[in-house]
Amino acid sequence: MSPVRTPRKRTWRNLSTPEARLRLALGGLVALVVAGTLGYYVLEERFTLFDGFYQVVITISTVGFAEIHELSTAGRVLTTVLIIAGLVLVAFATGSFLESVIEGGLGRYLGRRRLERRIKTLNGHWIICGFGRMGEHVAQELLVSKRRPSFVVVELDPERTRLCDEADYLYVQGDATQEELLLEAGIDRAAGLVSLIATDAMNVFICLTASQMNPGLKIIARSAEDGSEKKLLRAGATKVIAPYHVGGMRLSQAILRPAVQDFLDFTMGPDLEIELEELQISAGSPLVGLSLRRSPIRTELDLILVAIRSADETMTFNPSADTVLRAGDTLIAVGRGTNLHELEKRCT
Repeated sequence: MSPVRTPRKRTWRNLSTPEARLRLALGGLVALVVAGTLGYYVLEERFTLFDGFYQVVITISTVGFAEIHELSTAGRVLTTVLIIAGLVLVAFATGSFLESVIEGGLGRYLGRRRLERRIKTLNGHWIICGFGRMGEHVAQELLVSKRRPSFVVVELDPERTRLCDEADYLYVQGDATQEELLLEAGIDRAAGLVSLIATDAMNVFICLTASQMNPGLKIIARSAEDGSEKKLLRAGATKVIAPYHVGGMRLSQAILRPAVQDFLDFTMGPDLEIELEELQISAGSPLVGLSLRRSPIRTELDLILVAIRSADETMTFNPSADTVLRAGDTLIAVGRGTNLHELEKRCT
Protein backbone atom coordinates (compact mmCIF):
# COMPACT_ATOMS: atom_id res chain seq x y z
CA MET A 1 0.00 0.00 0.00
CA SER A 2 1.42 3.35 -0.99
CA PRO A 3 1.66 5.97 1.77
CA VAL A 4 -0.99 8.63 1.88
CA ARG A 5 0.45 11.96 0.90
CA THR A 6 -0.68 14.96 2.82
CA PRO A 7 -1.12 17.90 0.49
CA ARG A 8 1.20 20.76 1.27
CA LYS A 9 -0.33 24.00 2.32
CA ARG A 10 0.64 26.71 -0.15
CA THR A 11 1.12 29.67 2.14
CA TRP A 12 1.84 32.01 -0.78
CA ARG A 13 -1.80 31.77 -1.77
CA ASN A 14 -2.95 32.98 1.62
CA LEU A 15 -3.35 36.72 1.05
CA SER A 16 -5.89 37.33 3.81
CA THR A 17 -3.41 39.25 5.97
CA PRO A 18 -1.60 42.52 5.13
CA GLU A 19 1.72 40.92 6.10
CA ALA A 20 1.26 38.19 3.50
CA ARG A 21 0.37 40.74 0.82
CA LEU A 22 3.40 42.86 1.75
CA ARG A 23 5.69 39.84 1.43
CA LEU A 24 4.18 39.06 -1.98
CA ALA A 25 4.69 42.67 -3.16
CA LEU A 26 8.31 42.78 -1.98
CA GLY A 27 8.97 39.43 -3.63
CA GLY A 28 7.48 40.76 -6.83
CA LEU A 29 9.74 43.84 -6.69
CA VAL A 30 12.85 41.68 -6.22
CA ALA A 31 11.82 39.47 -9.13
CA LEU A 32 11.17 42.57 -11.27
CA VAL A 33 14.62 44.00 -10.50
CA VAL A 34 16.33 40.71 -11.37
CA ALA A 35 14.32 40.26 -14.59
CA GLY A 36 14.89 43.89 -15.65
CA THR A 37 18.64 43.69 -14.98
CA LEU A 38 18.98 40.56 -17.09
CA GLY A 39 16.70 42.07 -19.76
CA TYR A 40 18.89 45.16 -20.23
CA TYR A 41 22.03 43.03 -20.20
CA VAL A 42 20.66 40.79 -22.95
CA LEU A 43 18.88 43.41 -25.10
CA GLU A 44 21.46 46.21 -24.95
CA GLU A 45 25.02 45.50 -26.13
CA ARG A 46 26.65 48.35 -24.16
CA PHE A 47 25.00 47.46 -20.83
CA THR A 48 26.86 45.57 -18.11
CA LEU A 49 24.95 43.80 -15.32
CA PHE A 50 25.52 46.76 -13.00
CA ASP A 51 24.34 49.16 -15.72
CA GLY A 52 21.20 47.09 -16.09
CA PHE A 53 20.63 47.04 -12.33
CA TYR A 54 21.12 50.82 -12.08
CA GLN A 55 18.77 51.44 -15.01
CA VAL A 56 16.08 49.27 -13.37
CA VAL A 57 16.40 51.10 -10.03
CA ILE A 58 16.08 54.60 -11.50
CA THR A 59 13.23 53.43 -13.74
CA ILE A 60 11.15 51.81 -10.97
CA SER A 61 11.81 54.63 -8.52
CA THR A 62 10.90 57.23 -11.20
CA VAL A 63 13.64 59.60 -10.03
CA GLY A 64 13.99 61.01 -13.56
CA PHE A 65 17.73 60.48 -14.12
CA ALA A 66 18.93 60.31 -17.72
CA GLU A 67 19.45 56.93 -19.39
CA ILE A 68 22.97 55.52 -19.08
CA HIS A 69 23.15 54.60 -22.78
CA GLU A 70 20.89 55.16 -25.75
CA LEU A 71 18.17 52.51 -25.65
CA SER A 72 16.97 50.44 -28.56
CA THR A 73 13.30 49.89 -29.32
CA ALA A 74 13.34 46.65 -27.33
CA GLY A 75 14.99 48.46 -24.44
CA ARG A 76 12.34 51.15 -24.44
CA VAL A 77 9.60 48.51 -24.44
CA LEU A 78 11.30 46.88 -21.44
CA THR A 79 11.55 50.28 -19.72
CA THR A 80 7.82 50.89 -20.26
CA VAL A 81 6.96 47.49 -18.78
CA LEU A 82 9.24 48.17 -15.79
CA ILE A 83 7.61 51.56 -15.13
CA ILE A 84 4.07 50.15 -15.18
CA ALA A 85 4.89 47.01 -13.19
CA GLY A 86 7.06 48.93 -10.75
CA LEU A 87 4.37 51.51 -10.02
CA VAL A 88 1.78 48.78 -9.42
CA LEU A 89 4.04 46.76 -7.10
CA VAL A 90 5.26 49.81 -5.17
CA ALA A 91 1.68 51.00 -4.65
CA PHE A 92 0.63 47.48 -3.60
CA ALA A 93 3.56 47.21 -1.17
CA THR A 94 2.90 50.69 0.29
CA GLY A 95 -0.79 49.96 0.82
CA SER A 96 -0.05 46.59 2.44
CA PHE A 97 2.54 48.20 4.71
CA LEU A 98 0.15 50.94 5.85
CA GLU A 99 -2.61 48.40 6.40
CA SER A 100 -0.24 46.26 8.46
CA VAL A 101 0.69 49.24 10.62
CA ILE A 102 -2.93 50.27 11.14
CA GLU A 103 -4.17 46.76 11.93
CA GLY A 104 -1.09 46.03 14.00
CA GLY A 105 0.19 48.52 16.54
CA LEU A 106 -2.28 51.30 15.82
CA GLY A 107 -5.18 48.85 15.59
CA ARG A 108 -4.27 47.30 18.93
CA TYR A 109 -3.91 50.75 20.48
CA LEU A 110 -7.33 51.88 19.24
CA GLY A 111 -8.87 48.58 20.33
CA ARG A 112 -7.34 48.96 23.78
CA ARG A 113 -8.70 52.50 24.04
CA ARG A 114 -12.19 51.27 23.11
CA LEU A 115 -11.98 48.59 25.81
CA GLU A 116 -10.89 51.14 28.41
CA ARG A 117 -13.80 53.43 27.55
CA ARG A 118 -16.28 50.55 27.83
CA ILE A 119 -14.84 49.45 31.18
CA LYS A 120 -15.08 53.00 32.55
CA THR A 121 -18.83 53.00 31.90
CA LEU A 122 -19.40 49.88 34.03
CA ASN A 123 -20.88 50.04 37.51
CA GLY A 124 -21.83 47.14 39.77
CA HIS A 125 -19.96 44.66 37.57
CA TRP A 126 -17.84 41.60 38.46
CA ILE A 127 -14.11 41.14 38.01
CA ILE A 128 -12.86 37.67 37.02
CA CYS A 129 -9.19 37.26 37.96
CA GLY A 130 -7.78 34.41 35.90
CA PHE A 131 -9.14 33.21 32.58
CA GLY A 132 -8.16 29.56 32.67
CA ARG A 133 -10.64 26.78 32.06
CA MET A 134 -12.62 27.65 35.18
CA GLY A 135 -12.61 31.37 34.43
CA GLU A 136 -13.80 30.67 30.90
CA HIS A 137 -16.70 28.57 32.22
CA VAL A 138 -17.66 31.29 34.71
CA ALA A 139 -17.74 33.89 31.92
CA GLN A 140 -19.88 31.64 29.73
CA GLU A 141 -22.35 30.96 32.56
CA LEU A 142 -22.68 34.67 33.29
CA LEU A 143 -23.45 35.32 29.62
CA VAL A 144 -26.22 32.70 29.38
CA SER A 145 -27.83 33.63 32.71
CA LYS A 146 -30.99 35.69 32.61
CA ARG A 147 -29.46 38.42 34.77
CA ARG A 148 -26.40 38.75 32.51
CA PRO A 149 -24.20 40.74 34.90
CA SER A 150 -21.38 42.73 33.34
CA PHE A 151 -17.86 41.47 33.99
CA VAL A 152 -14.23 42.28 33.27
CA VAL A 153 -11.53 39.62 32.94
CA VAL A 154 -8.03 40.22 34.32
CA GLU A 155 -5.52 37.80 32.76
CA LEU A 156 -1.74 37.81 32.34
CA ASP A 157 -1.35 35.25 29.53
CA PRO A 158 -1.57 36.90 26.05
CA GLU A 159 -2.97 33.70 24.53
CA ARG A 160 -5.86 33.69 27.01
CA THR A 161 -6.57 37.40 26.48
CA ARG A 162 -6.69 36.67 22.75
CA LEU A 163 -9.60 34.31 23.51
CA CYS A 164 -11.27 37.14 25.44
CA ASP A 165 -10.80 39.38 22.41
CA GLU A 166 -12.37 36.79 20.10
CA ALA A 167 -15.33 36.34 22.46
CA ASP A 168 -15.75 40.14 22.80
CA TYR A 169 -15.20 40.03 26.57
CA LEU A 170 -14.00 43.12 28.38
CA TYR A 171 -10.52 42.39 29.73
CA VAL A 172 -7.39 43.89 31.19
CA GLN A 173 -4.09 42.17 30.46
CA GLY A 174 -1.68 42.00 33.36
CA ASP A 175 -1.01 40.66 36.86
CA ALA A 176 -4.19 40.64 38.95
CA THR A 177 -2.17 41.21 42.13
CA GLN A 178 -1.26 44.73 40.95
CA GLU A 179 -3.46 47.51 42.29
CA GLU A 180 -3.14 49.49 39.04
CA LEU A 181 -4.66 46.61 37.06
CA LEU A 182 -7.56 46.23 39.50
CA LEU A 183 -8.22 49.96 39.32
CA GLU A 184 -8.20 49.74 35.53
CA ALA A 185 -10.78 46.94 35.82
CA GLY A 186 -12.97 49.29 37.89
CA ILE A 187 -12.67 47.64 41.30
CA ASP A 188 -13.83 50.82 43.02
CA ARG A 189 -17.19 50.53 41.18
CA ALA A 190 -17.47 46.71 41.09
CA ALA A 191 -20.03 44.60 42.94
CA GLY A 192 -17.78 41.60 43.32
CA LEU A 193 -14.59 39.80 42.36
CA VAL A 194 -13.87 36.16 41.55
CA SER A 195 -10.29 35.03 42.16
CA LEU A 196 -9.48 31.94 40.07
CA ILE A 197 -5.67 32.00 39.91
CA ALA A 198 -4.05 28.56 39.94
CA THR A 199 -2.16 29.03 43.22
CA ASP A 200 -3.82 29.67 46.56
CA ALA A 201 -1.02 32.05 47.59
CA MET A 202 -1.85 34.43 44.75
CA ASN A 203 -5.58 34.12 45.48
CA VAL A 204 -4.89 35.10 49.10
CA PHE A 205 -2.90 38.13 47.91
CA ILE A 206 -5.64 39.17 45.47
CA CYS A 207 -8.34 38.84 48.16
CA LEU A 208 -6.27 40.89 50.58
CA THR A 209 -5.61 43.62 48.01
CA ALA A 210 -9.19 43.73 46.70
CA SER A 211 -10.78 43.86 50.17
CA GLN A 212 -8.57 46.81 51.12
CA MET A 213 -9.28 48.68 47.88
CA ASN A 214 -13.06 48.17 48.15
CA PRO A 215 -14.20 47.05 51.63
CA GLY A 216 -17.77 46.45 50.47
CA LEU A 217 -16.72 44.13 47.65
CA LYS A 218 -18.11 40.60 47.53
CA ILE A 219 -15.15 38.28 46.93
CA ILE A 220 -15.43 34.65 45.82
CA ALA A 221 -12.16 32.74 45.81
CA ARG A 222 -11.04 29.39 44.48
CA SER A 223 -9.28 27.05 46.88
CA ALA A 224 -7.13 24.24 45.49
CA GLU A 225 -5.33 23.02 48.62
CA ASP A 226 -6.65 21.70 51.92
CA GLY A 227 -6.39 24.27 54.68
CA SER A 228 -6.48 27.29 52.37
CA GLU A 229 -10.11 28.16 53.04
CA LYS A 230 -9.42 29.83 56.41
CA LYS A 231 -6.53 31.82 54.95
CA LEU A 232 -8.71 33.08 52.10
CA LEU A 233 -11.51 34.04 54.47
CA ARG A 234 -9.09 35.91 56.71
CA ALA A 235 -7.71 37.67 53.62
CA GLY A 236 -11.14 39.09 52.85
CA ALA A 237 -12.97 36.45 50.82
CA THR A 238 -16.70 36.28 51.53
CA LYS A 239 -17.05 32.80 50.03
CA VAL A 240 -14.51 30.11 49.18
CA ILE A 241 -15.16 27.37 46.63
CA ALA A 242 -13.05 24.21 46.48
CA PRO A 243 -13.63 22.83 42.95
CA TYR A 244 -12.19 19.39 43.67
CA HIS A 245 -14.33 19.06 46.79
CA VAL A 246 -17.48 20.21 44.96
CA GLY A 247 -16.74 17.91 42.03
CA GLY A 248 -16.19 14.96 44.35
CA MET A 249 -19.45 15.70 46.17
CA ARG A 250 -21.43 15.79 42.93
CA LEU A 251 -19.86 12.55 41.74
CA SER A 252 -20.63 10.84 45.04
CA GLN A 253 -24.20 12.18 44.93
CA ALA A 254 -24.60 10.72 41.45
CA ILE A 255 -23.63 7.35 42.93
CA LEU A 256 -25.45 7.46 46.29
CA ARG A 257 -28.44 9.71 45.49
CA PRO A 258 -28.92 9.79 41.72
CA ALA A 259 -32.47 11.19 41.94
CA VAL A 260 -31.27 14.14 44.05
CA GLN A 261 -28.48 14.81 41.58
CA ASP A 262 -30.91 14.64 38.67
CA PHE A 263 -33.13 17.18 40.44
CA LEU A 264 -30.21 19.57 40.96
CA ASP A 265 -29.18 19.21 37.31
CA PHE A 266 -32.79 19.74 36.30
CA THR A 267 -33.01 23.08 38.15
CA MET A 268 -29.63 24.47 37.09
CA GLY A 269 -29.90 24.52 33.31
CA PRO A 270 -30.17 27.92 31.60
CA ASP A 271 -32.93 26.93 29.19
CA LEU A 272 -35.14 24.81 31.46
CA GLU A 273 -38.75 25.56 32.36
CA ILE A 274 -38.22 24.79 36.08
CA GLU A 275 -35.61 26.99 37.73
CA LEU A 276 -34.01 27.59 41.10
CA GLU A 277 -33.69 31.30 41.86
CA GLU A 278 -32.85 33.67 44.72
CA LEU A 279 -34.75 36.95 45.10
CA GLN A 280 -34.23 39.72 47.65
CA ILE A 281 -37.18 41.60 49.14
CA SER A 282 -36.70 45.37 49.06
CA ALA A 283 -38.05 47.80 51.66
CA GLY A 284 -40.84 49.02 49.35
CA SER A 285 -42.08 45.57 48.36
CA PRO A 286 -45.77 44.72 48.95
CA LEU A 287 -44.60 41.39 50.41
CA VAL A 288 -43.04 43.05 53.47
CA GLY A 289 -45.01 42.16 56.62
CA LEU A 290 -46.99 39.35 54.99
CA SER A 291 -46.84 35.77 56.20
CA LEU A 292 -46.24 33.04 53.68
CA ARG A 293 -49.85 31.94 54.19
CA ARG A 294 -51.12 35.36 53.05
CA SER A 295 -48.47 35.92 50.35
CA PRO A 296 -49.07 34.93 46.71
CA ILE A 297 -45.89 32.82 46.57
CA ARG A 298 -47.49 29.40 47.07
CA THR A 299 -51.11 29.98 46.14
CA GLU A 300 -51.10 32.41 43.22
CA LEU A 301 -47.60 31.89 41.76
CA ASP A 302 -47.35 28.15 42.52
CA LEU A 303 -43.76 28.39 43.72
CA ILE A 304 -41.94 26.20 46.23
CA LEU A 305 -40.05 28.23 48.81
CA VAL A 306 -37.01 26.17 49.73
CA ALA A 307 -35.42 28.57 52.22
CA ILE A 308 -35.27 32.17 53.46
CA ARG A 309 -32.01 33.89 54.28
CA SER A 310 -32.55 36.86 56.53
CA ALA A 311 -30.55 40.07 56.52
CA ASP A 312 -28.36 38.77 59.37
CA GLU A 313 -27.36 35.74 57.20
CA THR A 314 -29.59 33.33 59.17
CA MET A 315 -30.91 30.59 56.89
CA THR A 316 -34.37 29.09 57.48
CA PHE A 317 -35.06 25.91 55.49
CA ASN A 318 -38.60 24.93 54.54
CA PRO A 319 -40.18 27.92 56.29
CA SER A 320 -43.62 27.45 57.82
CA ALA A 321 -46.77 29.15 56.58
CA ASP A 322 -46.66 31.54 59.55
CA THR A 323 -43.18 32.88 58.65
CA VAL A 324 -43.33 36.66 58.15
CA LEU A 325 -41.46 38.18 55.24
CA ARG A 326 -39.20 41.13 56.01
CA ALA A 327 -37.22 43.65 54.01
CA GLY A 328 -33.77 42.32 53.22
CA ASP A 329 -34.87 38.67 53.21
CA THR A 330 -33.58 36.58 50.34
CA LEU A 331 -36.07 34.02 49.05
CA ILE A 332 -34.77 30.79 47.49
CA ALA A 333 -37.60 29.47 45.35
CA VAL A 334 -38.21 26.75 42.76
CA GLY A 335 -40.75 26.97 39.98
CA ARG A 336 -41.49 28.06 36.45
CA GLY A 337 -39.37 30.85 35.07
CA THR A 338 -42.34 33.08 34.28
CA ASN A 339 -43.67 32.79 37.84
CA LEU A 340 -40.24 33.49 39.29
CA HIS A 341 -40.03 36.58 37.12
CA GLU A 342 -43.40 37.76 38.47
CA LEU A 343 -42.22 37.19 42.04
CA GLU A 344 -39.07 39.19 41.29
CA LYS A 345 -41.22 42.16 40.26
CA ARG A 346 -43.22 41.92 43.47
CA CYS A 347 -40.05 41.78 45.57
CA THR A 348 -38.98 45.24 44.40
